[in-house]
Amino acid sequence: MRKSLLGVSFSVALTACGQPTAPAPAAAAVPPTEHTQTFVSKARASIEGWETDLTAYASIGSTLPAFALKQADGTELTQENLRDRWTILGFVGGNDAAAMTEHNYIAALNSAADQDPDLDFLAIQTAANAAAPWPTVYDGAGIAAALHVDPTPAYMLVGPDLTIEGYRGALASTPDNGIKSVIRGVAEIRKQVAAPE
Repeated sequence: MRKSLLGVSFSVALTACGQPTAPAPAAAAVPPTEHTQTFVSKARASIEGWETDLTAYASIGSTLPAFALKQADGTELTQENLRDRWTILGFVGGNDAAAMTEHNYIAALNSAADQDPDLDFLAIQTAANAAAPWPTVYDGAGIAAALHVDPTPAYMLVGPDLTIEGYRGALASTPDNGIKSVIRGVAEIRKQVAAPE
């Protein structure tokens, strides 16, 4: 299905350049929402620790939108910094007791991600908080709102091509071995994404 989307984009590009194009195939007449739903609905087995279908989070299967966030050192972080890597984005906010409990789980998740050379973790603070002991940026650009991440905490697994592959709520809501299940789930999603269709 990705190849047919590329073909439609190429056809549009040729038209914009004044080049004649062949008539669009009948599939191009499908309304965009239905076409997108067909694209992202690749069946997956249930994944421990993650939601991987549209009923859990409507942006699963879509590309992470463009964003630009300032890091603590003043440099800019964009979605392109995540390309070619698997990344867990953690959207966190607040300073209440529940947020403080979640911070313990975030520290454990960050440590577990450090053990995998192909997995990164980045926390995006949705409220102005003190610096955290893990990689974090403040969401001054509204990326959480753009992605309809509400409530926080919430986590998203982004693939190397910037596709949102998984979503989940608070880490504190998982069983005692919650972080292990999240990391096992990441491995399973990677395996399913890499499997031929």
